[in-house]
Amino acid sequence: MICPPDSPIPLSQKDLFNALNCKGEFLVLKLSYNDYEQELQTQKIMYKISQALSVIVSYEDDGKSYKKIEKFVKYINDISDEKQNSTFGIKKVKNLSEYPITILFSAILPINQLRMSVGKKLYEFIHSDDKYFKPKFQKWRDVVSLDIGVPLLPILPKLDTKLEDFTVVLIDLIDDRLISKFEVDAEVDKESIELYLLKLFYIYKVLAKEKESIK
Repeated sequence: MICPPDSPIPLSQKDLFNALNCKGEFLVLKLSYNDYEQELQTQKIMYKISQALSVIVSYEDDGKSYKKIEKFVKYINDISDEKQNSTFGIKKVKNLSEYPITILFSAILPINQLRMSVGKKLYEFIHSDDKYFKPKFQKWRDVVSLDIGVPLLPILPKLDTKLEDFTVVLIDLIDDRLISKFEVDAEVDKESIELYLLKLFYIYKVLAKEKESIK
């Protein structure tokens, strides 16, 4: 993954060492530039990023890959959170390897390894006004992060059409354990959503203490 000092955008051994030296697990994902369209459908990178406090990407450039690199850089930048260390390097090569993109996800902490699934109408509601909900959820994460002492990343709720319209399910990705399942009032609005964020706040507090004691 190292991109030498004379690379278009260097990536040093120290950058990688610092990422691997962070508390938590790590994962390496290798991709080709043709995987971009598939990623827009599967969102595999997006959900991996939502679990890692550090994301480092190395790209190979054979002189004909600028546009492809630009698409990936913009995509990863757009889905990264301000609490994350997100950086990348580009190295010149004569010929691209089979997998010219290497992504190192590190500082993967248990509290960020959760999956939230929601019913159709609730999913539509929380995506109905991004200008309102994104800052609200960001503020909520900041409060929880401060309380539990761990940076909390966006959980990215997934639509599950098998659930009732206003059901919320929280799953631990480590052991696929059901953490919580509850119903949101069908009359939920921008003001009453606070009640459910408060419920999630206490779930995260209990979960953080549990994972700390297991560690």
